[in-house]
Amino acid sequence: MFCVPASQKSSLNMKKFFYLVVFTTFLGLNAYSNVRANFNYAIFYAPGKGSYIETYLSVTGSSVVFKKQKIKYQGKIRVEINFSQGGKPVSSNIYNLLSPEILDTSNKPNFIDLQRYALKPGTYQAEIKIADVNDTKTVPTKGNLTIVIAEQSDSLLISDIELAESVIKSEQPSSVTKSGYDIIPYPLTHFPEKVNKLSFYIETYNTLKQLGVDSKFLFTYYIESAEMKEIVTGYHTFVKHKSEEVVPLIGQFDISKLSTGNYNLVIEIRNSSNELKAQKKLAFTRAAPHVAIDLTNLKSVDTAGTFISPVTNPDTLREYIACLWPLSTTSERDWQNSQISGNNVKLMQQYIYAFWENRNPSNPKAAWYKYHEEVKKVNKMYPCGGQPGYMSDRGRVYLQYGAPDASQQVTYEPDSYPYEIWQYYRIKNPTTGQFQTNKKFVFYNPTLDGKCFNLLHSDARGETRDDRWQIKLKQRTNQIMDYDQTAPASSYGDGASDLFNSPR
Repeated sequence: MFCVPASQKSSLNMKKFFYLVVFTTFLGLNAYSNVRANFNYAIFYAPGKGSYIETYLSVTGSSVVFKKQKIKYQGKIRVEINFSQGGKPVSSNIYNLLSPEILDTSNKPNFIDLQRYALKPGTYQAEIKIADVNDTKTVPTKGNLTIVIAEQSDSLLISDIELAESVIKSEQPSSVTKSGYDIIPYPLTHFPEKVNKLSFYIETYNTLKQLGVDSKFLFTYYIESAEMKEIVTGYHTFVKHKSEEVVPLIGQFDISKLSTGNYNLVIEIRNSSNELKAQKKLAFTRAAPHVAIDLTNLKSVDTAGTFISPVTNPDTLREYIACLWPLSTTSERDWQNSQISGNNVKLMQQYIYAFWENRNPSNPKAAWYKYHEEVKKVNKMYPCGGQPGYMSDRGRVYLQYGAPDASQQVTYEPDSYPYEIWQYYRIKNPTTGQFQTNKKFVFYNPTLDGKCFNLLHSDARGETRDDRWQIKLKQRTNQIMDYDQTAPASSYGDGASDLFNSPR
């Protein structure tokens, strides 16, 4: 849903795109605000008219209260945007953003807003506030940012890159129409597993002045690794064009097989002699744990001269493979279980190299070294029963999600086994790419040996969940036989529930 004032629904001839402000990161300043959204803006210049800023606000429907109207339900967000220079107000807008109307609130849709503001070149301070009109108990999410609108020139220019959620041929011009296409903006530079295409739109200016009338030139565009600046195989193409006052380009890549990593989308202009005349880059990240190692083609992996080639001891290689378990997909774990007992040095080298190249194509060596340092750390912190720390529950959780943001160990509490409670403000599952917030893990030591803490309960998806965890924690001296009971009766020194609800 796009809400654009009728007076501002003019078509765009030139766009300069600035990315990115994310509400959950940049404007997540108020812990009591429930609204989750992404805020993004782009700066445009229309020849003969001047510059202006276009803002995009993408609201997560599940974070909004939908209120019943006559028959259907609808969310309502109050948005306030203020622009100033040197403390003096320049432009402001306060409006209500309405969601689509729905009959079933069990699946609330996300919705997008687009606004435009005429602004001259210069530096501006912008303040953004959003609030849920239907939820009076929360306060607005707000934040501030600096926006710079540059002066235009006669040099060959490529507008900044606009990522698009969809690009379709326009049947009737609207606020999202550019060069005959309706372009719905994609408000992020992160592409999760469920997004399988990368679409973009740019415009090029001054080709007539700089290249000459009727001159032909090439748009080349490709995806490169962010660290090594090497073109990713299969992600390079070109399009021929003739110079005009404004030359648009719409491009798309199928990224369903692009592995997890950091990348740049690169767009270049080259003249008829293939000389580079202009270039534009946009950094983005990809999370695609489903793009697993091609286990059927491991024997074709060339490890000569790589970080793993000097390692030839079978026991060391098996240990290296075993410690990858916390990051591995189901198919990778199946391979590890079936192959780790063998002595095929070359195959184990190929597997390890392919594992890290799949996760960091530009620098698999650095990715492995960084992870291996964490493995050494957990081996010292969480050994258990003669096994290395990475095989313990605490070690596995640490390697899979990182160090906890808060943790508390209780070595003695009446009637309870020793236990620890970890809290993560935000975690990402490396095998699915999914994020979760405010998740907790309860470990306990039923053997009382002081080292082995087993995972008893967690509220994170995909982890062990036991609603009777408090009962089991108290079974050190009490055998509770009421299986309908989920919490122990009040007893002296019982702090587990308090620590779980309010970790510190």
